[in-house]
Amino acid sequence: MAEEDRTVKTLFITILAEVIGFGILIPVVPLLFADPSSSYFMLPESYSLETGYILLGVLLGVYPLGQFFATPLLGELSDIYGRRIVIQLSIVGTIISTLIFTYGLLAASIWLIFLSRVVNGLTGGLIAVAQASIADISSEGEKSKNFGLIGAAFGTGFIIGPFLGGLLSSGIHPLLTVTTPFLFAAFLSGISLFYVTRHLEETSPKKDKTVNWRKPFSQVVQGLRLPGLQKLFAANFFYFSGFAFFTSFIPVLLIERFSFSQFDIGNFFLYIGVLILITQVYLIRKIYPRFREERVTPVTIIAAGTFLLLLSVAPNLWIFLLVIGLFSFNSGISKISLETLISKNADSDSQGLAMGTNQSLRALANAIPSVLSGVAAALFTPATPIVIAGILILLTGLTFKALN
Repeated sequence: MAEEDRTVKTLFITILAEVIGFGILIPVVPLLFADPSSSYFMLPESYSLETGYILLGVLLGVYPLGQFFATPLLGELSDIYGRRIVIQLSIVGTIISTLIFTYGLLAASIWLIFLSRVVNGLTGGLIAVAQASIADISSEGEKSKNFGLIGAAFGTGFIIGPFLGGLLSSGIHPLLTVTTPFLFAAFLSGISLFYVTRHLEETSPKKDKTVNWRKPFSQVVQGLRLPGLQKLFAANFFYFSGFAFFTSFIPVLLIERFSFSQFDIGNFFLYIGVLILITQVYLIRKIYPRFREERVTPVTIIAAGTFLLLLSVAPNLWIFLLVIGLFSFNSGISKISLETLISKNADSDSQGLAMGTNQSLRALANAIPSVLSGVAAALFTPATPIVIAGILILLTGLTFKALN
């Protein structure tokens, strides 16, 4: 039990650093392509704002698209060579991509900005491998708790990351420029790499096999054949597709509707992150001893979709914040429930395949809607992706409930 606790603690810290680095991007990136009033706006004068929306959507989509191709391969490498070395390589990829992004900002180079996200995506297998490590060591009764703690790392990262991104780029001090948060993120990843090297114990049995380079596609096909998981994979895919529509353009909506600065956007995600953290650390432990995940999940997904739809008609900022708070509680429960159900319904020999397939589907669910969000915002308004998100999540919950 002590070894299990130590591994979970180390993975919590590692994922926390990764999510902080990702979260730092959230308040800053929309300013580059979607806010002409910002001093950080880097879209050439010959480009329309609608083109900026499309570029923003593509930029947000290339990272999960890279993950779709790379995560199954990194998961397979972790089966052969160990979880620890793959996690280390993923952190190194994060450091390199963050430094490329920083230089791209200094050089006002759009192509370097895109390159950095591609590099980060192609080395972004940390989450899936960390989840496989959790599955390796967790007893059946501890899975919900351990996955909840890992989910809490996401919540904590979304408290700290966007807040730091807004604060460190705010310009309230000469040292707080657009590059400051990314230099900090690279430094934080360096500390994470050192911590993993010193403290993370190996959990993989290290299977003797060769790498299947067609794994990004063959894994999904093989994983979708696992008995009893097809419905759960579909629910994950469509839920996270809706969630991607939301996360892609909520900062742009805040800029367009409420004239938010990057500091305001950071505080907004601080608010959401606190609620998700409370949900995943406290409420999850209260709910699941009394109710099964199969009963809770459709209810919270339906509620999350409904609250997203209500955002489009929120008459003022205070109502908007109330509704997004209710969405955050239900979303925090839904995300952990869906991940836990995948692990609980996969047998012990299929944990890696099941979690890897789920991460691949989630990456694809993040990539395609992110790109489509930019197109939808360009064709209509920045609120359109949020409406699409609400409809998609609501339909996912209703279908999941009907099939149960």
